[in-house]
Amino acid sequence: MAINEHKNLVDVNRHYPKGYEGADNNSFLGKGEGTLYDDKLGGLSWSRVYQCKTLTNGTISTTLAVAASVDYIRIPYAFRLTEVRASLFSVADAVVTVDVKEGGVSVLSTLVTIDAAEKTSTTAATPAVISDTDLADDSEITIDITTIGGAGNEGEGLKVYLIGYRINN
Repeated sequence: MAINEHKNLVDVNRHYPKGYEGADNNSFLGKGEGTLYDDKLGGLSWSRVYQCKTLTNGTISTTLAVAASVDYIRIPYAFRLTEVRASLFSVADAVVTVDVKEGGVSVLSTLVTIDAAEKTSTTAATPAVISDTDLADDSEITIDITTIGGAGNEGEGLKVYLIGYRINN
């Protein structure tokens, strides 16, 4: 790049054009389509950096049991919850149901389920529905196991994934 071409850049070391810098709502301009390096198609669009917070029930060999507050996390900043998923290391004979709570109150109107003989909630017949999308800064998030698999094979290695992005208050 020639020396005179740097005049339209925000930071000459990063080679970002003016207007590419981040916005106050933690979004940034990124390429919306055309993900290949040589692809010239696709314009810039506002995007967010999605994050995933993971809660677990012991180790991958921990057998599930109905219990409250099996794991917790404190959210270090205000967080917009966009999706909740769950997975098992070993499948269960019946449906496994998990609740996610903020300060003891459920953030789901339809709880997360993992169907019998499945390892993930993404294939569940009934998807989870989030009723409270905004998690407050420093709020305590817990998970409860409300139902487990059938007798003899309750499932093992539960993980719950909170997917979303940081928001400003």
